[in-house]
Amino acid sequence: MRRPTRTMVLAVCLSVLTAAAVIGCSNSGSTGSTTGGGATTGTGMMGGNATAGGMMGGGGTSGGSYSSAGERIYLTGVGSDGQTISHSAPRVSQGALIMGGGGCGSCHAADGRGGTIKMMMGAAIKAPDITYGALINAGFTDATIRSAITKGLDESGKPLNAAMPRWQMSAADLDATIAYLKQLGA
Repeated sequence: MRRPTRTMVLAVCLSVLTAAAVIGCSNSGSTGSTTGGGATTGTGMMGGNATAGGMMGGGGTSGGSYSSAGERIYLTGVGSDGQTISHSAPRVSQGALIMGGGGCGSCHAADGRGGTIKMMMGAAIKAPDITYGALINAGFTDATIRSAITKGLDESGKPLNAAMPRWQMSAADLDATIAYLKQLGA
């Protein structure tokens, strides 16, 4: 392995281990705030966009109560079959997914309004507002939202930022996710 790659791998591993060591502290005295759907937005290493679950906000995919399959998918990346939804994502967004709960809310925040996620190695991801109203105002339709989620394409068919994971969701999970985005925008 080349030295820069090895250094990055070690930094990510140390980050995950450090975060795991403070789970008890961050869960018992979380400084997060509750949002509309009962989800908690955490604060800390990932720039404050951590959602209910994951190392920042408590809960993760190991449990929790969700109002719909779409909410669970959005917050945890766990499909209606109870399995983690497969995705392809570059290294920079893998860290946000791991630290933020595993779903869309890891980057786009529990309320869907996005923000900037500051990574430990100096990189930052700018995640846009993906509430349904914001997407429709940007020119998206339900069909192009599906393409954004599964193919990483914007409303005009151009590639989204490479940090956007490409999710391999079933049609039912896509429907549930879009229905939940509609709730976020209400």
